[in-house]
Amino acid sequence: MDNNLVQIWLYDTTNENKLIGEAFVSKDTELTTGQTSVKPKDGLYGTPRFDEEDQDWFGMSREEWLKTHPFHDSGQLNQPSQQQELMATLMKQNAALSMKLQSQVKAQATVNATLMKSMAELKANAQQEA
Repeated sequence: MDNNLVQIWLYDTTNENKLIGEAFVSKDTELTTGQTSVKPKDGLYGTPRFDEEDQDWFGMSREEWLKTHPFHDSGQLNQPSQQQELMATLMKQNAALSMKLQSQVKAQATVNATLMKSMAELKANAQQEA
């Protein structure tokens, strides 16, 4: 990385000073509102927000975030809901029925081809006898 560049963090002053990104700027660049050289702390969950007065980032703890996003709790992460289990069962049944239907369509096509061949032979025999 160029030694003349520094990393800055961008926050939205119209939306609770929420973190919206980061960028690299020249060391001598004067930062404007919505930009800071203060790095967000590790361990913040959700979207970090910047306190301009304290020049510090804050956000949710892991416990607070899990309360609002319970699906991500490690105990529930690998367990599908009843609705998901039902949908999976229905999808399996649908796939099995679709395969069976495809097999029946192929069998019917074979029967149709055999009948058409027989009809053509009968017609050819009838024309020879006439």
